[in-house]
Amino acid sequence: MWFEFKVAWRFLKSNRTQTLLILLGIIVGVSVQIFLGSLISGLQQDLVDQTVGSSSHITILPKDQIPRPLVIQEDKYSRIVTFSGSQSGINRWQEIAEYVKGMDQITAVSPTIDGSGFAIRGDKNIPVVFRGIEITKADGIYNINENIVNGEADIGGNNIIIGTEMARELELNTGDTLKLNTSEGISDRFIIRGIFDLGSKELNNSWVFLSNKRASTLFNFSDRVSNIEIQIADVFRADQIADQIMARFNNINAESWQRNNEQLLTALQSQTSSSLIIQIFVIIAVTLGIASVLAVSVVQKSRQIGILKAMGTKKKSVGIIFLIQGAILGLSGSILGALSGIGLSQAFVTFARGDSGDPLFPITIDPTFILISVVIATAAGMIAASIPARNSAKLNPIEVIHNA
Repeated sequence: MWFEFKVAWRFLKSNRTQTLLILLGIIVGVSVQIFLGSLISGLQQDLVDQTVGSSSHITILPKDQIPRPLVIQEDKYSRIVTFSGSQSGINRWQEIAEYVKGMDQITAVSPTIDGSGFAIRGDKNIPVVFRGIEITKADGIYNINENIVNGEADIGGNNIIIGTEMARELELNTGDTLKLNTSEGISDRFIIRGIFDLGSKELNNSWVFLSNKRASTLFNFSDRVSNIEIQIADVFRADQIADQIMARFNNINAESWQRNNEQLLTALQSQTSSSLIIQIFVIIAVTLGIASVLAVSVVQKSRQIGILKAMGTKKKSVGIIFLIQGAILGLSGSILGALSGIGLSQAFVTFARGDSGDPLFPITIDPTFILISVVIATAAGMIAASIPARNSAKLNPIEVIHNA
């Protein structure tokens, strides 16, 4: 094998211009593949994070309750946060919550009591959504503590936290009191302990967080909850986990974000398909380039090949020489292309920025994707070299040397 490698390396060195051109083609092809793959992967991850990153991935509701979707139109994304205003509630919710906590992929489980009502201050009256929570559990979904912009996330007793838009509209600050009326006509005054910003104008204007215990008293829920909100590690397994929960318990519905965001999933699948098609065509272009150059090389090196065969070099060894050339071109070109693709991605993140100074698009560098691209490009180089290898092995040494 060492003999074949030395001959292959000498052939590549003997025509450096040709070798550099094919290397350049592989580098450009692989770097474009890495850049586009990383860009699309980053866009998809950012889109999912913006849509369901800080919201419930699965919501468990009473079986007779149809979930009410709250649709928030952002600048670039649409997010659906599902919650229930059911007065029936979920019985035995502690048993369900304990079962869910023991499942794989579960990162947060938050029992919630929801209700509707109004916030009243002076002559202003705005509709609100009461969200009775346990702050430590709900924080795993909504990152409440991180999103407090004023005060603290204290919802003990008659304390509440409200959003920035509500605080601005009602001219409220921490320490102020706010009168809240439920849709059933129950009213009370609450102390504002914190102001949050969840990144959505709609949520910041309508959600009021209070303790689960206080919400239970307001809405007469006793030992029940409106729903159980769940967040999972792999958001694309939401449907599967929701079905598993429904198979375990009766009289509940488990709604996943995937069922409520079918258009988003279609868009993500379209992006993935587009990326795959682009990568396939890049690999085909690289393969054809290597095959065409090595085919020309067989003609150019036919005299040397004839001499080698006349000296006793076997057909198999002659074929291996060209396979090694393809492997060298594919491996070295793909490694340099991967490095170029990473550099191009970093340059894009560094220089392509919006007015706010943030990158226009996120870039996700996946080592596994890069390794797969290198392996595929190397394999493509060897496959491309197989045809020239077979042609070189068929050369008749006497005819080649005579016609040279």
